[in-house]
Amino acid sequence: MTEPDWAEIKRLYDAVVDLTPSARIDAIAAAAVSDSVRAEVQSLLSHDPESTGYGAGGFLSKPAASQFTASLNATESAPSTGQSSPPSSRTGERFGERFGAWQIVAPLGTGGMGDVFEAERADGSYRGRAAIKVIKRGMDSAAVLQRFALERQALARLSHPHIATLLDAGVSADGLPYFVMELVAGVPIDEAVRGLSIEQRLALFLQLTDAVAHAHRNLLVHRDLKPGNVLVTAAGEVKLLDFGIAKALDPLDEVNANGQGLNNTTALGTPRPFTPNYASPEQVRGEPVSTATDIYSLGVLLYQLLTGVRPTGRAATTPADAARSVLEETPTRPSSLSAELTADPHWMQTRKRLAGDLDNILLKALEKSTDRRYASVESFAADVRNFLGGYPVTARAPKATYLLAKFVSRNKAAVALAGIAFMAAVLGFAATAWQGREARIARDEAQARLADIRSITRDLVFRFGDSIGYLPGGMKVKEELLQSVLGSLDRLVNNSKGANRDPALLADVANTYARLAQLQGSTQGLSLGKPDAAKTNADKSIALATELLPSRREDWRLAWWAAQAYQVRANEFRAEGKFEAALQELPPALALLDLVDLSNAEPLGRADVAAEQATLLLLQGQLQNSVAVKTGASSEAALASLNGAEAMFRRLMSNTGLLNQLDAEARPEEPKSYSHIRQLTAVTLGERSRIHSRLDVLDLALKEEEDAVALLQDAIAHDPQTVLWKDGLATEANNLAVVRLKLGDAEGGLSAATLSRNAALELIKSEGPDSKWAKQLPRLGPQYGRALAAVGRHAEALAVFDETLVFFNAQASKAAADASGNAARRSAAWLQTQRALSLAALGRNEQALAAVEPASEALNTLAMVTPPLRDAMLNHAEALLLMSRLKPAEATSLHALARERLMAANAITPLAGVNAAMLKSLN
Repeated sequence: MTEPDWAEIKRLYDAVVDLTPSARIDAIAAAAVSDSVRAEVQSLLSHDPESTGYGAGGFLSKPAASQFTASLNATESAPSTGQSSPPSSRTGERFGERFGAWQIVAPLGTGGMGDVFEAERADGSYRGRAAIKVIKRGMDSAAVLQRFALERQALARLSHPHIATLLDAGVSADGLPYFVMELVAGVPIDEAVRGLSIEQRLALFLQLTDAVAHAHRNLLVHRDLKPGNVLVTAAGEVKLLDFGIAKALDPLDEVNANGQGLNNTTALGTPRPFTPNYASPEQVRGEPVSTATDIYSLGVLLYQLLTGVRPTGRAATTPADAARSVLEETPTRPSSLSAELTADPHWMQTRKRLAGDLDNILLKALEKSTDRRYASVESFAADVRNFLGGYPVTARAPKATYLLAKFVSRNKAAVALAGIAFMAAVLGFAATAWQGREARIARDEAQARLADIRSITRDLVFRFGDSIGYLPGGMKVKEELLQSVLGSLDRLVNNSKGANRDPALLADVANTYARLAQLQGSTQGLSLGKPDAAKTNADKSIALATELLPSRREDWRLAWWAAQAYQVRANEFRAEGKFEAALQELPPALALLDLVDLSNAEPLGRADVAAEQATLLLLQGQLQNSVAVKTGASSEAALASLNGAEAMFRRLMSNTGLLNQLDAEARPEEPKSYSHIRQLTAVTLGERSRIHSRLDVLDLALKEEEDAVALLQDAIAHDPQTVLWKDGLATEANNLAVVRLKLGDAEGGLSAATLSRNAALELIKSEGPDSKWAKQLPRLGPQYGRALAAVGRHAEALAVFDETLVFFNAQASKAAADASGNAARRSAAWLQTQRALSLAALGRNEQALAAVEPASEALNTLAMVTPPLRDAMLNHAEALLLMSRLKPAEATSLHALARERLMAANAITPLAGVNAAMLKSLN
């Protein structure tokens, strides 16, 4: 019989099911379908409640809960297709019976839906043996018939060396469906691995994953992976059996003939059968299943193959207990099992092999949440192959990752829990340390507890804490976590004096202070804008590091974090306009890094120290440029520092082997080294572009800024959730708009300004209205408004200018009366000029004149200060030209003054772009 089309079967079944028996016969006969479809529909209709006599008082009248319990107990003990078990009373009557070309020679066993027999080829075409599965009489309800047909359909889809092959199918002489499949002579996989090495066990498991992956590629989920359904032949070949409760991942399995869902329930509304000890949490809860369901069951199987026991439910005495354990028990880390539990005579050697990568692989597959398991069977198998090949695996300790997720999703509660856990460790240490005064064993315990505290500190602060900070909404959570940990560490340090002060613990304290200062700093990408707190914590970090480093020169992390603390101080001085003071913070930071002994450092240490040295050069270049702008000095020193920083970043970026190694050792949610180096390179290029833009070397400035934006967009493509990249994009795209507008590229300027604004708005959405991006958004307004005006959208531009001016006027009013406040006053006056230009373009000349005249006065004053402000000269010329249009009678004198301002600016640095065009128009 040809394979029936289940879509046609469903359509015909739906059309005739409500008809009388005689009308059904006529309708089926008249239907334009194949004979196989007619046969399947007739078979289904023969088990319709009205035909069987179940009616309202039949099977459906039983409580669903009792059916669920029955199915648990039944399926737990039900054997697989390839495993012997006592045959049903009907099986003996089948001896010698023909099923198509096959003749039964012996019973093999019985399963949930049918009896299984050994058969031999009887038509003389070739000699061979097979297994025949025939549905049980009495089990042939519509739902079971459909499940049986789906199993046959599932096997027909599959052709794989590790899946038992479907050979034939049909309907028996007494009207029961059957199918013929490959006869597998083997033993369950849990028996087959006894006495094998870990490598041999994993090799068998990989055969199984290949089979399951093949099923998934063909849109089938097995849903009952257990040792009895996975046989191993004498030749060492794995064979996957029994797709009797497989789920088709396609629309044909979404509804049954009555339109009811089939996700994880039968057509009768009862849960799909499963084996509790190997079922996933979603199966036990009766939720829809997916490929993640098989991944969990594979995890249970691999756990059992490697340890001899299951990860949960080891004390369960009933299937219901086993099912509850899947939901309620946390899988035991394999390497922490006792030798008595595993009954492995070589367990002490085995557990050492399991510790680390295999532990993490198994626990990742056994995550309760589907989205925390492996994304596919292929990725699960890839980690196993990586372990066998000695390569890094992607799995990391899931309990800690779960902690990270909790921090991000429920901030307060998670931080409180972290603090409680940490305090428990600290208090335990304090108590044990006191006992250490009394006995040697107590001292040993105290040292072990101290090591635990340091491990907790490093995980919470520098592993999961860093991961939190990179995620949307994570910075506030991280600050609370760091403060909680530091409070406990401070108490511990204060309670240990003199010789009892542990240098390694003190180093962790110093590093934590630096991390908190970095988070609180006001000018860095990932910061909360708390400068006073940042300086205080940076000072504490530097003091401790300066004390410890001479005797801990191999501790590159201590030097690295101390350099970060110096950077925080430098950036706070920078935010206050104290650029010279900021520059003084950098030499001691570089000196600490030079003090580090890297002869035995791992690749991470070498890379981080090199990147930090380059970052300090970048900051030095930025500060030198700020001093040049403030004093009118040359920018050559700044460009030299930035060139050096770029060269160092480029060397790191080109070392893809090192970056890949670092990324392999990092947590999955952490930013990639590939992306981080690109971000730092982009910042360097952006700073250099700003210098060249200020000097009107516009072609070079354009190339540098476009490269910077491209690098950041590449970083975002690789790590789309990382806040720091978007922060950089908002800044560099805004500067790209400046350069393009200077070159007269209005459309390009608007494109860049829009990109900048959108990046900032995304950050505000993720980080909240109180974040630094919400406060700093007006800084992006001038270029966005200018770009809108440049393309003729003056009404929109005017709205942006009006909104932005509030911020810039406030900045100007707070600015110091001396030269350090000139930049803020110039920005406010220039922005008022841009607003006046849009008013004039809209024909509102009186308002335009009222706006530009006070702006021109302010710019006139700023154009004559010492040292000279070249930008003020250019801005004043622009204001004067607008006034000449609004006051035609004074145009000559206004043009003359405008030309004077442009010539003065040209004498400092030759004009280019729109500024050069403006001067040319006046000659």
